[in-house]
Formats: sequence, C-alpha cells, structure tokens
Amino acid sequence: MLSEYAYGELVEALGPENVSREPAVLDGYAWQAFTELVGMRNGWTPYRPAAVVLPGSTEDVQAVVRICNRHGMQFKAMCVGWGVWNMVGGENVVQIDLRRMDRILEIDEKNMYAVVEPFAICAQLQAEAMKKGLNCHIIGGGSGTSPLASATSLVGYGWSGLTTGYSGRNLLGTEWVLPDGELLRIGTPGSGLDWFSGDGPGPSLRGAARGYCGACGGLGVFTRCALKLFPWPGPADPEVEGLIFDVETEVPESDGFYICVFRDPESFAEATYRIGNAEIGYMHCKNSIGALLAAMAPRLMKKVVKNPAVKAALTVQRHMFQVLIAANSPGEFSYQKRVLERIIADTGGIMLDLSSLPPLFPVFWWGFVRAAMPPLIFRLGGSFGTSFGGLESWDHPVLQSLVGAELKRKFIEEGDMIDDLADNSWGGIYEGSTCFGHQEELYLYNPRSPEQMKSAEEYMAGTFEKTVEHSLGPGLGFALGSINAELFGPMIFNYQKWVRRIKRTFDSDDVSDAAFYISLDPKKAVREAMERQPVMSKFLSRRMEELEKEDEGED
Repeated sequence: MLSEYAYGELVEALGPENVSREPAVLDGYAWQAFTELVGMRNGWTPYRPAAVVLPGSTEDVQAVVRICNRHGMQFKAMCVGWGVWNMVGGENVVQIDLRRMDRILEIDEKNMYAVVEPFAICAQLQAEAMKKGLNCHIIGGGSGTSPLASATSLVGYGWSGLTTGYSGRNLLGTEWVLPDGELLRIGTPGSGLDWFSGDGPGPSLRGAARGYCGACGGLGVFTRCALKLFPWPGPADPEVEGLIFDVETEVPESDGFYICVFRDPESFAEATYRIGNAEIGYMHCKNSIGALLAAMAPRLMKKVVKNPAVKAALTVQRHMFQVLIAANSPGEFSYQKRVLERIIADTGGIMLDLSSLPPLFPVFWWGFVRAAMPPLIFRLGGSFGTSFGGLESWDHPVLQSLVGAELKRKFIEEGDMIDDLADNSWGGIYEGSTCFGHQEELYLYNPRSPEQMKSAEEYMAGTFEKTVEHSLGPGLGFALGSINAELFGPMIFNYQKWVRRIKRTFDSDDVSDAAFYISLDPKKAVREAMERQPVMSKFLSRRMEELEKEDEGED
C-alpha cells in the first residue's frame, strides 16, 4: 500500500498531473498482452501498480527511484508497454511510464548513430534517419516499438537484420539510472566524450547491463542511449498514401522484392548461407506461407485449411524466404539480382519476382521497410505466442523450425490450435556474411477458447522438452519471466548464478522489479510458477529438486 508520505513525495517531485493512483488508471496498466505465456489466461496480471508516474527527464527518474528506495517500494519502468513483461511483479510497485521522454536528441550523420529517449519509437527514428540517407534496425514487433527498449532491455530481430544487425549489438553509449538512483554512463559518454562507443575507454558493462535477453526493467532504468544507424539507399522522404493493404508509393527502380521457395530444408539453408557470403540483399527473412495468409487473408486461410488438396499444395511451399534488394544504382541492382538468381538456381529453388506485380510490390516493399505488418498476426485468432528463437549459425534455426512445426502439428490435427499449416517460423540472418540468425516458431490461438488456451500452455511446455532433447538453447524464453533463468541456466554453465550475482551487486535490496529478469529467491520463483503453470510441473519440480540439493551442498 502506497503511504501518503510516499505519494506526497512523488507529487512534489513530478507534479500532480504526472502521478496517479486512481483505480481506473492503475487497472489500465494491469491488463497486458500475452499474459497466457506465464499462466494468466484472461489478460489481467495478478497485481496492479501502487501508483503510476510519468517522469519527463533523467533527473525525474532518479527522483522517483530514490523515493522508492526511501519508502521500501519497488519500481518497474516501461516504454511503449506492449506485452506482459511490462507488468509489475508484486504489491507496492511504482510503474514508471516513460512516455513523456520521447525525443530524438541527436542524429550524427557522419558517425552514423542516433541518441534517443525511451519513448522515441522506431517509426520516428526511421523517418528522421532516412532524410539523412540512413536507416535504423526495427524489431519484429513493428515500427511502434521503442528502439531504446529493444537495445537495452529486451531482445528482438527485425526484417532488415541482414544489413542493420540486431538490437543488442547496436547499442552504443548509454545513460543508466541504477537501482539506488545513481546515474551511470556506459561507454564514451562516461568519459565526457561523445556517444559513439558503448565499450570504452575502460571496461565494458554492456554484458552486465543487458546480456543476451536484457533485464526487462529488473536492473534500473535506461533513460538515453545511442544506436547504430546504417546506410539507406532508398528515398529520403518516401511519399506513402493509404493503409497497409492499399499502399501507394513510388518504389525506386533499383529495388526488387522476391519470394524464394525450396524443395527441402537443406537447400533452403544452403541458399541462405550463399546469400550471406555473397553479401547481397537488403533484407532476408522467412515469413512462412501460413503466416502470410493468416495475416493478409484470414478468412481465406480458414477455408484453405479445410481443403486437403489446397492445403497440401501450400504446405509444399513451407521452405521459403523473402529477399529485398535495395541498391544504390541500377547497375548494382542488376548485379545483385543476377547473383540472387544464380544462387536460387544452383540450390534448386524457385524465385518469384513480386516487383512485376504492381499491386503487391508497394505493399510488400513498404510493409517490410517500415515493419508495418506485425500487428496483422492477431487477425486470424486474436492472439499468438512465439517459441524457440535461439541465436546461432543458420543450420541451428532451421532445425528449430522443423522441431517447432512437428510439435505444433499434433495440436493442430486434434483441433486444439489454429491451423497455420504447422510451419509458421519467422526470422532470418543478421549482418551479412556472419550467417548468424534465428527463427522463432509462432503459434496462433483463440484466447476466448479454454481448450486452445490449454493447448498453448501444453505446446510451450513441449518446447522445453524439445529444447533439452535437441540442445536448442534458451531462445526467447524471456517471455516466461524470471523462471526462464532457473530452467535454462543449468543447461548453460549455470548462468543463472552469474545473473543473480549481478542483480545482488547492483540491487541488493531488490528495488528494481525483476519479475522478468532474475529472482533473488529462486525457490520462491519456482513455487509461484508451479502454482500458475501446472503444465510445466515436470520441469519446475525437477528444478526445485536441484535447488534443494544446492542448499544441502552449501550446508
């Protein structure tokens, strides 16, 4: 319960218009998407914030954090607030909504980076960067997401990963309000220099600050960061009219969009490796035929899956990816297209040129460049989840796709999950010739159906078993909350112990809500997860036994 003294201090620090404890406002933050992933089936999280605050500056954030420390409260920061990982993890937690901090502070054209605040979304940054011949990485969540959140606190691959990398690797200088309210600047800003490096002079703290998955708000608040920008060969100010499906825009003559289909996963993987090694293309990504139909024509999709012949014909095309070429000149475009044609022919694939289909080309071109299509995945069933998604060389993600599709097929055949043709994996390679990437297996379900909700939970439990069986790595397990580290850590050199040490070092009083990071009381975290998700009991009970043995060893 928020005391009157604490509430008064928050009001004094931020002004009455930027602090609220009205029940209706608090309830607005207590409903989140994807709560099913952590065993909460109706969208409502177990707790609502003690108060919601809207700081307008780094100094405001520091003031809020210090007030929480003084009064024995926790805090949880959020940017755009899309997803259950933004929820508060207990009672007496102040929700820090960073929406007032929405500025692009700087775009350094020469050194190719931008400095942003938390609520400056990808669409804003991309529009300003394009004016300078640059582009930013946008995660698969779409252009309404926060690039700061993706780079500092979460995970996320986007369609342009081939040329714009991965959010966690694009993080440069960072401003970080620690759980005690002190301000730390990582990288060159910490030495009074510019924002161009996240690692020096001196030792780097990026591994502690974000690691692989990020702390999801469990290790303080990131209030500014610099992000890498990348060359953009397209128009500086695209003129776009219409909505997603009736987009009208002029596509440069040096751009092309292609769907490439293969007979088996081996040729699919080989073609991907060759594209990376040839250093061609602007985007490479697998958007499965099931995902495309579910997003663009959900009513047609429902009819298609009832026709065995049509369904079989579409399923044959499951080994497919899309390539966007965005070249600097007609000559470069011609070269890249010829190389792509040669690669697809040599690997036995078929290449469909959507550039020759005027109604579709602008839709796909702008939809992929702008990352405008992700919300369409909700159209068929109302909700979805994602699984696997470990980052590795390309053969590994391809295996994840096969395993995920086979696991889903059982639920689809029994009518307990929406039929998306089973293979609904999404992802691609990062950074060209590294051929490092991921694919995550999406699964669609109707959240109003108890049977499908139960199947979604059982599918997620099955992904754990398959992960262990095939050594697939943790992937996108961050969605499971702090229990993720307890389940996957023992498989990977006990990394949960190291993460817990970081948490204790930076936040021994557990002031920064770590419900989606790491628990300082692992047994309590496992017990609570067992109560919420009995379908995971096999894995959770095994982990509890391990924790008890660890305690016995210490005694």
